[in-house]
Amino acid sequence: MEKTKQKSFLDHIMDGIGYMLPLVVAGGILMGIGYMLDNPSVNPAHYGYNNPLAKFFSTIGSKTFGFMLPVLSAGISYSIAGVATIPAALMAGAIVKDGTSGFLGALFVGFIAGYITILIQRTFRKIPDTLDGLRSLLLIPLISVMLVGLISLFAVEPIIGQINTMLNSLLKSMNGSSQILLGSILGGMESVDMGGPVNKTAYLFATSSLANGQYALMSAVLAGGIVPPYVTAFASTIFKNKFSKEERERGITNYIVGLAGITETGIPFLVSDPIRVMAACIPGSAIAGGLSIYLHCSVMAPFGGIFILPLNSNPLGFLISMITGIAVGTVILGLLKKPIEEK
Repeated sequence: MEKTKQKSFLDHIMDGIGYMLPLVVAGGILMGIGYMLDNPSVNPAHYGYNNPLAKFFSTIGSKTFGFMLPVLSAGISYSIAGVATIPAALMAGAIVKDGTSGFLGALFVGFIAGYITILIQRTFRKIPDTLDGLRSLLLIPLISVMLVGLISLFAVEPIIGQINTMLNSLLKSMNGSSQILLGSILGGMESVDMGGPVNKTAYLFATSSLANGQYALMSAVLAGGIVPPYVTAFASTIFKNKFSKEERERGITNYIVGLAGITETGIPFLVSDPIRVMAACIPGSAIAGGLSIYLHCSVMAPFGGIFILPLNSNPLGFLISMITGIAVGTVILGLLKKPIEEK
């Protein structure tokens, strides 16, 4: 119960995503390998399953990926109420997975399961300790599953399902220019706070699109996210007189860590000179995100940086997007930064 007081709604969501993300990464990469090993011309309707090896990777990948929403719900509820809430949250997550409410529904039922479990725990707290087994193994799981199931089926799924369907229809109806704009916005958001709430919001939006079978936005966000480490790395190497010795050393590290697309490595530069770093990295990331959409890039895996390049539908296009964004950001940062005199 102390967790509920200490953590914000965003904290609970990020905890849930922390549990979900390994499944999405593993499942997305495995499915991507399945597609790489297959030939769509054999049978386009069964792309990814046309030969035994491709079928193996696609099957275990899709099964792993399928746990995405139930685990997200369970992770959020566990962050709120602990182990007791997991049965109800997993059940509710399975309901929204099979329904139409998708990622949004999973968020809602995760919170609902957590707080309902807390209410039930408080209701039964006067039961003697000798009957603790009855309370924890029977009463709380049974009642929470029933209540959360009712709410999920008759409230969350119809209402959030309608909203989710509208959002998906809106995304699918977007023409080329509006999709590029969305990719640019999401890509630019990656550089605003480099791992903070704005960055995570863009990542969350792209991750939710994976659950709906839309992979282009994930590529745009990953392209935008890889820009800050390399903008700061190249700028500190090329314009040495504008960075301290410590910053130049960090820049060298960013060449390596940036391969994994870890945006947070740009934070020290952002903290020391926020205006100039943001003014350089945001346009670079926005260009990378927009170009990724324009060049029809898409990827199922939500993490991995350069290492998942072969899984992208257009690896060359992703590289072009990334390099262009980095080049623009590096030039801007080099022009904006003032020479420094080290003591």
